Amino acid sequence: MPMTRDEHELLLNDLNNPETDHTRRTEILQGLRTDYTSVHTDFDELTTTGEKLQKDNNDLIVSNSKLFRQVGIVGNEEKENEVDEKEFSETVSIEKFENK
Repeated sequence: MPMTRDEHELLLNDLNNPETDHTRRTEILQGLRTDYTSVHTDFDELTTTGEKLQKDNNDLIVSNSKLFRQVGIVGNEEKENEVDEKEFSETVSIEKFENK
């Protein structure tokens, strides 16, 4: 977990203090280096994850579009069949049944 802004500021102020001995300065610099490394590692991981999720999202959008187009084509065929059935039922009359 990276340092908070306040912790970082305290370390910088302590580092800037001329009365701080050499050993303490070395400890502060090592802590800042470690924190900087962990922040960059986290940033790289988040960037990679974000790019992967964006790519997956784009792929899903394309797949979804294809599915909707397929459903539209299949849906149109079903509507055409329904229209044909209605036309057939409209052509049948009582007179045709009476003649048989």
